[in-house]
Parts: sequence; C-alpha cells; structure tokens
Amino acid sequence: MDKIKIIKKNDEYSSEYQIGDTFKIEGTWYGGVHIIGKTGAPVSLDKDEYIYLDADPENKIDSSSVISHPESSASTQTSTVIPEAQPASTLSANTEKNNAEPLHEIHVGDIVRHFKREWVSEESTKYLYKVLAFAEHTETDEKLVIYQAMYTPFKICARPYDMFMSEVDHQKYPGIRQQWRFEVNE
Repeated sequence: MDKIKIIKKNDEYSSEYQIGDTFKIEGTWYGGVHIIGKTGAPVSLDKDEYIYLDADPENKIDSSSVISHPESSASTQTSTVIPEAQPASTLSANTEKNNAEPLHEIHVGDIVRHFKREWVSEESTKYLYKVLAFAEHTETDEKLVIYQAMYTPFKICARPYDMFMSEVDHQKYPGIRQQWRFEVNE
C-alpha cells in the first residue's frame, strides 16, 4: 500500500502520530485513510491531515512518466490518456536544445505547490495538489494535467499542460519567489 506523511494534526491529544511522521496506509474511508499508530492502535486520519508519499523505490514511477518543460514556448510530443492500471505515458517538451537537462519536471503522483502557496502558512495544505494523470483533449488534442487539491473540498481539476508548466508572470506577481506556476513540493 501507499505511504502518507502527516502534515496536520486534528487530534492534538493523540500520541499515535505527530506532524512529520510517515505511515503505511492500512485502508481508506470516504473521509481519508486508516493507519496503525505508534502504539499499534488503529487511527483514522482526515484527508487534510496527510499527503501521499512514494518512499518505496519499487513503486516509483519510471522515467517514462515524466513531463519536462525546458521553456514555455517549446513544442511538445503527443500522448494519450494514462490508464490507472498501466504505467504512465510520457509528456515531454523538446529537450534537445543544447543537450541540456530539462529545467522543470513533474511526475504522476508528485505533490506540487502553486506559486500562491507563498501567501499562506506552511502548516496549511492550501495550494498543494497531487498530480493524478496527464491527458489529451479528445477534440483538440490539447495536452492536459489532471490534479487534485490536497485541501477541502479536494476538488479534481484539469489545466492545459502549457499553462500548468509555465513560469510565474513576475510582472503581474512581482513579489513571488517561485519560478514556475507549479513546482514539486519538497
């Protein structure tokens, strides 16, 4: 099963878990997940208390599931919708320019932060998202990123790939330090 990391503690009196702890998911319920706490007691966590991790190297998504974006005007290759039961397909920008490594990579399963996260408390999950899939619009072939908010109401959204991978407009948002609209949350 997947692992989670505690990012918020709704039950301040519980000694079963602390912020920063990681646990294996034992089960799920409509409001979150079940874990086995530090003393072996079962604990039900709300969705706003944790983020998903992929600490097991065998469960890591291979490099074919990476999208890259060396610059916002780069052309991209086509892809297909990524079925859940199959390995993720690749969406990547043209990385041949100067044989350089891509400047910006995001994988299916990554937890990303929107640049507006700089405006909220670090303890908040606001502006954190999990990348669920990469898709292609059926009529226009436009590439899309499918992602889910890590805060209530856990909305699932789709955004054009080029917009998702674009740089922050520092003319419009001069105080923002983040370079890209969405970056992997580390």
